[in-house]
Amino acid sequence: MLKKINRFLFGKKDKVTQIDKTKTVLYRKQTKSSHTHSANVVDSFFSSIKNVGHPDYPILDSQYSSSSRIPCTDLVPFISKRIIEGDTTSIKIVMRRIIEANPGLGIGSNWINKSVDKILSIPFENYVSFTSASAFPELKALFIVAAKEGSNREFLIIKETPRLISWACIAHQPSWSTHLHSLAKKANSWIDEMAEDVSYWQDYEEFDIREVPNASIGTELQTVILALTPAARLQLFYAVERGGGSLLNLTDYQIRSLGINVEKTSKELIDSGILLPSSSKEAIKSGHSKQELVELCETHGVTYKKSWKKETLAEALEKMDPTLLEKIAKSRNLISPNYQRYPSLRNVVRIADEHQVGFKLLCFA
Repeated sequence: MLKKINRFLFGKKDKVTQIDKTKTVLYRKQTKSSHTHSANVVDSFFSSIKNVGHPDYPILDSQYSSSSRIPCTDLVPFISKRIIEGDTTSIKIVMRRIIEANPGLGIGSNWINKSVDKILSIPFENYVSFTSASAFPELKALFIVAAKEGSNREFLIIKETPRLISWACIAHQPSWSTHLHSLAKKANSWIDEMAEDVSYWQDYEEFDIREVPNASIGTELQTVILALTPAARLQLFYAVERGGGSLLNLTDYQIRSLGINVEKTSKELIDSGILLPSSSKEAIKSGHSKQELVELCETHGVTYKKSWKKETLAEALEKMDPTLLEKIAKSRNLISPNYQRYPSLRNVVRIADEHQVGFKLLCFA
């Protein structure tokens, strides 16, 4: 009987031990498989941007110093998909590559991992909702890319970042919760605390959220904009704000800092029909500096005065030869927003900027 009892007890223990060992081996296999999967995903991503970026740091823009951490492409689609797949490892690998050339003095590059984890844990849904399922992954991806600067998210409110995030996300039709008021109080408390030591914050206007933003864009225009990548949306809004111009030049440092391949996004915008080749005076003005217009007048023998503004110089060129503006526009690849097809396009920047306050307050979520 004693032997039977011992066999029962020890046999059970051996079985439990075997199960524990099996779990350990399975966990190790899963972890190894996960790392292998992430490596394959990252390799595939880098293959897609081959010969686009910096020769030494392929993920960075070759036009800027590698220490500036400016991506050569839009990272948001990649990061968004990884968020949906629950693949944080790939996100962290790519973000470490972004800061690799300038990780920070003596601190290494692993700090970005904590930033990624923190952003992924933010309950943005407590403060805003969207009409499209891809909105939250894109929102988190935009904040993750912005985190490469290394400062706390609160400091983004003095940069263009919240405005650009609003441009990228406005087509998702944000609907703000009244919980935004609690973020305003939190933000104002932070500003007051900063003002005790730094004079800059003493003059910073505090948040006064009497009504949450509620303007929205039309459904037809929303569908077209959502079909664009986030970087292309930023280029679109920049073009609309300026009334057109030379397509490849319709970005600025802040947009490039979030990551953009301008040739790729320019093709997106032209193919979508939301921007059109144009020889309008607005496109001519936006696509040229005053000095360039003066030089065009001299080249084509157009009489002008140095005191003239760009619009008057463009009119003088047109008066000299009605086809001249068209020739100039073609040589510079000038475009204008397609207001005839999408008249509400005139209002998108204003609507997005109304929502900017909400995205600023999300920096305190």
